[in-house]
Amino acid sequence: MGVSHFLILSKTHAAPYLRAVKTPQGPTFTFKIHKYSLAIDIALSQLRPRYPQDLFKNSPLIVLSGFGTADLHLKATTTIFQNMFPAIDVNTVKLPSCQRIELLNYDQEKKLIDFRHYSIRLKPVGVSRRIRKFVQNHKEPDLRNLNDVSDFVTR
Repeated sequence: MGVSHFLILSKTHAAPYLRAVKTPQGPTFTFKIHKYSLAIDIALSQLRPRYPQDLFKNSPLIVLSGFGTADLHLKATTTIFQNMFPAIDVNTVKLPSCQRIELLNYDQEKKLIDFRHYSIRLKPVGVSRRIRKFVQNHKEPDLRNLNDVSDFVTR
């Protein structure tokens, strides 16, 4: 089956909890959830929410922030979250397949981990709007009224 980790949500009278379990023989980490937002609430708050069909087809990029201390429990937490998703080889990864980011930020003052999930879109930057639209649409530009290709680039 190839399942190496489970994320289990539960709720008690005290609070909701998230368990991260490594199979088959552990370890198991239990996190108390202090605050959360539902995906539908996030989508309703956005002007143009994104729902690509293949959003969950590939694993996300993992970004860990604030876990640099020498505490043993933070190292173990870092390891379980890094091993939850397959490693990405930056030399061979296809950029269009990178559509999600998992951000884990450890706040040392509050002793809390912020767990956020983002949907991202690749977009050319540093080029004119006409070039960006050309790259994104994959259509041939209408060059009939131009004297030179540089007219298309500079306009």
